[in-house]
Amino acid sequence: MKRRFGSTFSLAALPILAALSVGCSSSDGSTDSAGGASANAGSSSRAGSTGHAGASSHGGANGTGGKPGSDGGYLGPTLATAQPFAALAYSAISAANVSPVTGNLGVSAGAMSNITGFDAPTDEKYGTDSLAPNAQRTIVAQQDVTALIGDIDPRACDADYTDVVGGLTGDITLHPGVTCMNSFSADVLLNGHITLDAEHDPNAFFVIRSNLTLTVADGAHVVLANGAQACGVFWSVKKQVTIGKTVEFYGTIVAGTAITMKTGSTLVGRALAQTAGISLDANTITIPSECSHPE
Repeated sequence: MKRRFGSTFSLAALPILAALSVGCSSSDGSTDSAGGASANAGSSSRAGSTGHAGASSHGGANGTGGKPGSDGGYLGPTLATAQPFAALAYSAISAANVSPVTGNLGVSAGAMSNITGFDAPTDEKYGTDSLAPNAQRTIVAQQDVTALIGDIDPRACDADYTDVVGGLTGDITLHPGVTCMNSFSADVLLNGHITLDAEHDPNAFFVIRSNLTLTVADGAHVVLANGAQACGVFWSVKKQVTIGKTVEFYGTIVAGTAITMKTGSTLVGRALAQTAGISLDANTITIPSECSHPE
């Protein structure tokens, strides 16, 4: 089934568009809003425990993309032990200016001292030197990020931008399922308003996948519509992600290398950097409320 792709937008090279309605769910759905932050799961390096649940693969790995199963249930990706982390990096996390974070901070290949600029009493930091039972916490969480990508990568594209050299500008609407934003030679640029329309599907989820780098222009906004929730949005980028100034962004960002957020941008979601660091500058990151999926 062919699907239209939003309102006005421009492409340097016109791609093939095909989208299918799909599923994920959320407990706090409201048009154009992600809802509040979830309670901070997991405890600090001084206390608390963690169990390795492993990232689950709800379909999609067989090339079904975002198409719901016969039971109509949620088939989107899950985060497992990475869920409580607002920011999880391989090497370091730094904040040039005060950057409030609701959720855990962690590095999987370094000590807690590699997390700098976060001095609030509520900031919970984890590293390879965390005390038991949290000594392996960030390593296990990063393994679950790898499992998350292992679930996302084989999924078929429900909508395919075959080459987005020059970027996506203006207003664009994405529909549930897997959207592939690939480029043969240049960065993928998002500029304007990107609306994620769940079409009132309580199981809707969005996977936006890019094969190179992703740059979000200054002032760009991601808008959640018709029940779309930040907990069901996943941005999977093979290389670096750069979020420009004063951007409003939603969803879990998984970057193959580094993540940079520039001054004044906000993220309701997570920043997960697989092989490099995360740099913040007067940003706010809030992990979204957990999705609940109807029976």
